[in-house]
Amino acid sequence: MSQIGSLRKDIVEHVRRSCKEEELNPPVPREYGDIPVSYEAITKEWLTATLARDVFRSTIKSFSLGPKDDGSANRRRIEIEWKGFGAHKLPTSVFCKAAHSAENRIVLAAGGTYSEVCFYNHIRPQLNIEAPWAYFAGYDPKSWAAIVILKDMGQETTFCNYKTDLTKAQFAEQVQMLAKLHSQYYQSQHPDFERLLIYKDRISNLIEVGLETMCVNGFRAAKSVIPPRLFARQNEIWPCTLKSVERNAELPATVVHGDVHLGNWYITPDGHMGLTDWQTVARGHWSRDLAYVLGTAVSAEKRRQWEHEMVEMYVSELRKHGGPSVSVEEAWLELRRQSLGVLAYWTLTLTPSENLPDMQTEEACLCFIGRICTMMDDHEVLDAFDF
Repeated sequence: MSQIGSLRKDIVEHVRRSCKEEELNPPVPREYGDIPVSYEAITKEWLTATLARDVFRSTIKSFSLGPKDDGSANRRRIEIEWKGFGAHKLPTSVFCKAAHSAENRIVLAAGGTYSEVCFYNHIRPQLNIEAPWAYFAGYDPKSWAAIVILKDMGQETTFCNYKTDLTKAQFAEQVQMLAKLHSQYYQSQHPDFERLLIYKDRISNLIEVGLETMCVNGFRAAKSVIPPRLFARQNEIWPCTLKSVERNAELPATVVHGDVHLGNWYITPDGHMGLTDWQTVARGHWSRDLAYVLGTAVSAEKRRQWEHEMVEMYVSELRKHGGPSVSVEEAWLELRRQSLGVLAYWTLTLTPSENLPDMQTEEACLCFIGRICTMMDDHEVLDAFDF
């Protein structure tokens, strides 16, 4: 699996053309490695080849598709009935994330498709953290169709959303998990680390599909939840966002999840925090993830009570697991700078262009933008770029 390059200039037209061609001549997935272009295109032969590679004489008797759940990806559950010897060893339910619609392929072509496939095939097996496992992850680099088939974590797993009210212990577990992840790959020489997209390159790809306009529009549209002092400096937001991205590229890299908002976390049946949706995983500086979790995990009131303890804990855990020795002051300076890139992910989501899908509800966007901007205002982040 080779590293992807810069986003082609005609990506929008290319993807829409591919989708039109698929409508006229629908490809039929039958073998392992084929990529279905829609959930309706999935065949029993392909599911059998994909899920029962190591269980001979077992085939799928029938399967059914669950309800649609579309956001940045096209998500559905598949219920499966097996027949034959060894059927008891095979999953009867899987959860899928795909890039099928043109809009989803376009936004994920900026790096999400490649990154998530790379994560599940190469990075996930090396990690000792609570995160999903994939039975299959693949994509077509020509059409950008993709699918990831995940182990179904069951009805007892609680998936968080912007309304989830975390305890201090749960907030701390998020911080500890990120420190463990970041320390493992800090300045890594592992070949799989080199497969990952660089955070700056992902932003460059998003700029090609209109990131600046979406972010500027989103910031203005969210005025009601942004502290007046910060909103009054709106003309500084985009230039400082670019400085934030450049700064990230100058710092030592590790594996960063990249999108650690509350909706990408889950709570296991035994009460532990888990992290899902790895489509923005990248090589970048740890301060982005730290800024992101501080800015979105809990309400502004709770953050103000706990944030200093959390940053101190992060620095300690990073060193404990083999990462660098970083001062609390340095951590605060860098996470303040990286909060601009965090905000960009949510202003673009609030006002996506016509070529991108609606990825989150307006309520979720405004909740997270409000939390992030309040943190930015509390810590005067626009004044952290005097360097």
